[in-house]
Order: sequence, then structure tokens, then C-alpha cells
Amino acid sequence: MARRASTPSVKGIELMERRGATRYPLRLVVTFSWKDEVGVLHVSEGRTRDINGRGIYVQSGLTPPVGSSVEMNVLLPQLAPSKRPAEVHAEGRVVRIDLAASESKAAGFAAMNHTVILRDMEGHAIDDQNSWKQIGLDESRDE
Repeated sequence: MARRASTPSVKGIELMERRGATRYPLRLVVTFSWKDEVGVLHVSEGRTRDINGRGIYVQSGLTPPVGSSVEMNVLLPQLAPSKRPAEVHAEGRVVRIDLAASESKAAGFAAMNHTVILRDMEGHAIDDQNSWKQIGLDESRDE
């Protein structure tokens, strides 16, 4: 379902937001990898510009080609010293590349996710309430 974009119009034309999920403007470290057309594995690092359950926008000097399958690991901030670090592991496809228009505007790419897993730094999926508590993302308060 389309929503109105935050910019109501450009030259009198109303814009529609096509994304179905809220984007969160988070600047987090992300490592990503993809294989090129001959099977060579490329690995690089960047920062997220925004993220949601359906996609991630990555700012990086190195970008995979449009249509590439890409794996991304977004390092989440450690919420407290006593909590374990965690990451979002996403697998998706590159749907857009933006070249750097100037030194102040970084190059990047948008990836549409088909798999998203919250996992600990050992690579184990966080799938129960106790695991969520260990990284500090539980809804309940321990008092």
C-alpha cells in the first residue's frame, strides 16, 4: 500500500512513498559480501544509512552490481556492558546503486532483504526470550 512521502510535491506533482515498512535512520557498521559473475567473493565494509525489516541502505565506496545477491552483517551497539553484542544478518539482492555525487555525498547501495536473522556474535540465532535478555532487547524490566 502506498503512503505519502514526507515531501508533499515536486513541481506540483504529489509523491507517493512505495516502501511498506518504516525506515530507521541508523548509522551502524556493516560488513557485506557478494560473488561476482565468475564466482570471486568480494568483501567490504560500510555504514548503514537506514534500515528496516525489508531492506538496508549501505554507504560504502565499494558497491556490488545491481541484481547481485548480497550478505550483510550489521553490528548492533552493545546496550550495556553486561549485555552480549549482537548483529543483524541479512541476505538480499541489490536493487539500486547511488554513485558519489560529491565528497560530502557518499556512494551506496540499497538491498531488498529476503532473509533477516538477529544473532549473537558467535552466529547463533537469537530465538528465545532468554537470548533477547542477554543482549538487552527484552521488553520486560528486571526489578
